[in-house]
Order: sequence, then structure tokens, then C-alpha cells
Amino acid sequence: MKHLAKTLAIVLSLVLLLSLLGGCASPAPADPTTKTDDTAAPAQQAGTPDISEEVTLTMYLIGDRPVDNDLVFEQINARLKEEINATIDVKFMSWSEYEQKYPLIFASGEDWDMIFTADWCFYNAQATKQGFWEITPEALETYAPMTAQSMYPEAWEQAKVDGKVYMLPMNYQELTAYVWMARGDLMEKYNITSLDTFDKAEEYMQAILDNEPGMIPLDVGSDYDRQFVFDLIWNVESNAKGDDRYAVLPPASLFTCVGENDPEAKIMSTLETDIFMNTLNRVKDWKDRGFWSKNAVVNTQNNTESFQAGKSALAVMNINTAKSLYTTLQAEHPEWNVQVFDAMNGAPATIQPYLANGMSIFSKSKNPERALMALDYLRNDEICHNLFCYGIEGVHWEAVGEHGLKSLPGSTNYSYDSNCNWGVRNDAFWRTIEGGIPNADELVSTWKETARSGRYLTFVFNDSEVKNEVAALSEIYNSDYKLLQLGFTDDPEADVAKLLTKMESAGVRKLQDAFHNQALSFLQAHPVE
Repeated sequence: MKHLAKTLAIVLSLVLLLSLLGGCASPAPADPTTKTDDTAAPAQQAGTPDISEEVTLTMYLIGDRPVDNDLVFEQINARLKEEINATIDVKFMSWSEYEQKYPLIFASGEDWDMIFTADWCFYNAQATKQGFWEITPEALETYAPMTAQSMYPEAWEQAKVDGKVYMLPMNYQELTAYVWMARGDLMEKYNITSLDTFDKAEEYMQAILDNEPGMIPLDVGSDYDRQFVFDLIWNVESNAKGDDRYAVLPPASLFTCVGENDPEAKIMSTLETDIFMNTLNRVKDWKDRGFWSKNAVVNTQNNTESFQAGKSALAVMNINTAKSLYTTLQAEHPEWNVQVFDAMNGAPATIQPYLANGMSIFSKSKNPERALMALDYLRNDEICHNLFCYGIEGVHWEAVGEHGLKSLPGSTNYSYDSNCNWGVRNDAFWRTIEGGIPNADELVSTWKETARSGRYLTFVFNDSEVKNEVAALSEIYNSDYKLLQLGFTDDPEADVAKLLTKMESAGVRKLQDAFHNQALSFLQAHPVE
């Protein structure tokens, strides 16, 4: 990408030089009677973007709005106003509503500009529907020169859909692994020393169920949670198969998977695999035992929020969320003695693609170029980046050494790395929280030793030929399948059979044929080295 940037810069310089040479004729003499306005805005410098008109850009993020979000963006906007004559108005879609609301805002007629996206958050779906503005190398060089110089070349390649790029992926290399967060005071009360296996987690949840009647062991809620719990168990079961493990192809809402090392790329429904029933039986057992509420399907509060509110004794989350929540809870409830444990049950952490988090521009934005300029600053300007990711220095955090930070009491209103800033993460400025989870380094070290990048991690599905089937199966995923993911079934085998029949009627075989062809092309383009 850096070579591309340099090449484009040379081309632009030549174009500018030729234009100047073509304009070397003597200018006409000035009319002495013409009045000039000394207060007029300075002329736009040749070859630079026109920022003479001030604009307000609307940006959509996922999650709940931090209390101090406006205070933080007041400072970000002061910086952007000075640099690119633009400010940002931030809107949030909560975890409980984003899956329904996200696609709707593209057709709402609303005037907006930027949005968080990811391989798990509608990137491919909206890119193939022309929902996002294409980011060309020329646009990147002109309006986001800092990004053009700093972006990982493989990130640019990963972002391509049908050869075109519609996202600025995060400039951050990330491991994803799940952890349990538990009440240390309750573990001590019931003589439980660790939660590093599913069996031990069950022992803890059972103790809470038997002895703490006002508390839910694991208060699963929202679509966010049911994916975490089911996917965690699925990954553990799949990893147990070793070289025969399965890769779930994105988007997950299409129930599609393939053997990672199958050269024929036979496409199956996740329900047809030999590990699905093992996963379903465990979540059914947890549901039947009362580890989560009978109202989990309609619960809009996610399990981390419930844990923080003292309603539950256990929560499951990724390590980055845990780092932020741990610091907050240490300040709010030191008596809980919060503990964090590896929830991977022996399964390796996943090396995430850069597409795991990113930012895109609405295809109908009235100011796409200025939006690209704003994203360039949020990613690469240290002032903007640090404000967005950590909050106001001296209020929410303070620097510790070159790469660390300490959360201050004010961080309860703007927590570290918790406000959907993930799409602009940049390795160049990233700070690790100090005084956080005591065993964080030990956990990360263990994951790094076994971390792996899935064979199909960068696979992107083009659904242009099967849009009706995608819509029908997505509807099934958000209704019938959701019930199974939370263990709500009296007869697992019968309900799975019914669901497979329903999927057949929705056109799953046509969808799988499309996946098969694209998976074979992917394998051909990405041979094992």
C-alpha cells in the first residue's frame, strides 16, 4: 500500500506540474477600478481538497452511548474543525437493536455519513448492495494520506469485495478469546477456586442457583450474548476435532460451514455437523438447570450489564471488554473481588482479520470526501485517536510510560476502549491499561502460544445471486435458530429436523451451491504454503 501511495503521489505531482506549465501565459492586466475584499476566505491551494465549507458529519456506532461522549467529541470536533473544517455528530445503536436497525438506516432516507462495520457486522452485505461508498486508491491518497501511508497492505486486500474496497479496516492486530468474569467473593463463599473449564463454570453457576435466590447465575440477554455463549462452546467442540475442525463461513446468520482442510470445500449447514448436537445439548442443559432466565430470548440487557448491576454472578466476554469492565468494577465494587478466567477450555485464540473492526462511508453521503478525511484523522492523528479510544487525558485516563495508561475515576463515564472506537484502532498509538486484570499478561501469553488464523478467515461471500435465499434464511436465524442457541427446546433432534426442513424450503441448497463455488475459488486463490 505504501508503494501504491508513493506512485500515486508522483502521478499527482506530474499532473499538477503539467497544469501549471499549461497556465504560463501572461495574465491580463488588473482593472484598477475593481475593488477587492480583504476579508474573503483564502483561496483553495491547488491540488488540495476543498474544505472552505464547514460540514457536520453524522457517524453511527454500535453499543450504548457513554455518559461523557459529548464532552469527548467536543474536543475531537475542535481538532477536526481546525484541521478539516468539519465536526461529527455521533449516534448509537444499542447491542439489543443493532441487528434490526443497522440495515434499516440505509433505506430510511436519513442524511448520514459514516458507520462502524466489520466482517461480523454487515460489511459484505452492504458492500454488495452498494450501501457503502467505494474507497479508491486515488481517494485514499487525496483525502486520507495518513491512512494511505500507514495501512497494512494485507488489510487493504482483505477489505476488497469484488475487487473494490468499501471499508477502512482497523490498523490493529488483534487476538480474540473469551473469558469468564466472576464474583471472587462468591467463589470464596462456596469454596470454588477456578473457572478454567466448563465443568468448573457449571459448579459455580450451580452454587449460585442453589444458594443465591435473588441472583441469576449467567444472565444471558440480547443477540450479542447468545452468539457469545453458543460460539464459545461450538469453538471448543470444533477444536476437539483437530485437523477436521469446521470453519463457519460469514455471515454466520446463513448457518454455513466447511471443513477447514477439505480440498473439495463441501458446504454444510452447521445443523448437519456432528458437533452441533453436542453444543446444543450443553446449552439446553444450562438452560434447563436455570443458569439463565426463561426470558432470555427477549432480554435486551446483555450479560456484562447485568453482571455490573449485581443481578448475575458470572459473565462471558472478550478480553478487551473484560479489561475495561474490570477497572470500572474495581472502583465501583472492590468488595466483589472480581476474578477473570480463561473460558476457552483449551481451544486456541483466533487471530482476527483486520476486517474484525472498521469504518465505512454511506454511499449516499453528501460529503463522502470530507468523511474520509475525518476518518483519516480519527485513525492517524494521535490527539483524535486517543480521545476517541480512551477519553480525555487527565479526566478519564493518564499516560503510564510510552505504551500504557491508567484509568482515572472519571473513566466510569467513558471507559477504556468500550465506545465502539474499534474501527479506528491504530497500533502506532495503542496503550494497554495498567492496574487492570492481574492475570491479563498470563492469559495473553497462553493464547499467543496457540493462536491460529482460520483457513477461511478472510473469506467474503458475494450474495448477489442469492439475495432472496439470504433474506429468508436470515429471518429463520433470528427466530427459530435463536431459540436453539439459547437451549429452548424440549426435543433437540426433532426441532433440528424441523428447522432443516424449513431451511430447505427457504432455498438453503441453492445458497450452499453459491458458497461452494466461491469457496473453491477462495482455496485456489489462497493455497496452503
